[in-house]
Amino acid sequence: MVATVAHTHSISEAARVHGVAQSTVTRSVAAAEKLVGFPLFRRGVEGAQLATGARSAITLIERIVGGFDELRTLGGERPAAFRLAHRADVQLPAHLESTMIRWNREHTPHAEEVILDDPIAALLAGEVEIAMVLRSGPGIEDLETHVVKAMRTSRVELVNLPDPPAELAEFLLRV
Repeated sequence: MVATVAHTHSISEAARVHGVAQSTVTRSVAAAEKLVGFPLFRRGVEGAQLATGARSAITLIERIVGGFDELRTLGGERPAAFRLAHRADVQLPAHLESTMIRWNREHTPHAEEVILDDPIAALLAGEVEIAMVLRSGPGIEDLETHVVKAMRTSRVELVNLPDPPAELAEFLLRV
């Protein structure tokens, strides 16, 4: 929930995404702040903005949550997750994060967020199944592209190899 607050900049949106009360998210944030020993967010008119030095803590929280997801696959009961990679400076749009959370509650394989310096290179190397990129020019040849957020001069796109597996194709239809 703490990572969702970081991505949405909103405790109420994080509560909506996770299907819990705002007070539950607030308690989760307070517990995480107590654990790390400093505030993770500045709360104000613009919502819950990351506090100075909080990005590294949020990144670590995301890795820990990803580790728990990976542990679940060790018993062989669940297939491995498909990975969605993006650079740290390109945040997941709130509706995409909501879709991932709902998907992970209802489906396997799970969608797993991965932060990398070059998501397209990781996609082409077979290290991830989806790359999320901020683009202002034409798409990349021989890759499938799905626009998830359009802005005045650029857009956020999900990029994947052609003919994705059925589960990945179904996930992309929900975005």
